[in-house]
Amino acid sequence: MVRHWLWLMRNGGAVIIGGLLCTAPAWAANPQAVEAGRRLFVKYCATCHGREAKGDGPLAPTLKTKPPDLTALAKQHGGKFPYLEVLDILDGGMPYPAHGNSEMPAWGQTFQSDEPGRSGTVMEQAAVRGRLMLLTDYLRSIQTQ
Repeated sequence: MVRHWLWLMRNGGAVIIGGLLCTAPAWAANPQAVEAGRRLFVKYCATCHGREAKGDGPLAPTLKTKPPDLTALAKQHGGKFPYLEVLDILDGGMPYPAHGNSEMPAWGQTFQSDEPGRSGTVMEQAAVRGRLMLLTDYLRSIQTQ
């Protein structure tokens, strides 16, 4: 069994792990994941979106488009948090008109450059996706009714 697991990991098993990560919207985020997402938010997002994610960060006045209130995303989508849409926006895979010419960085690219020595590997892609999911889980956790 262990030998099979090692073979799987050497031969594309990370794709399976990545696939499992993509199913996370069905799973409830645990408190440690939400806290990790909050720390990422404070580090990467709060300067524009504000520490409370209301769109009032210290750099917000300098932007062409005011950052949105990220606590109201579920309300704006009929009470359902748009998990995959938010994940795609953070990754840079979904164009978002308010971002213009990347006024908001595509965090997938930023996080990928933060992974030294593993550029482009499946494991790196899974690690980047995991960080994006932590951010998305945090945003889901702060939604107002």
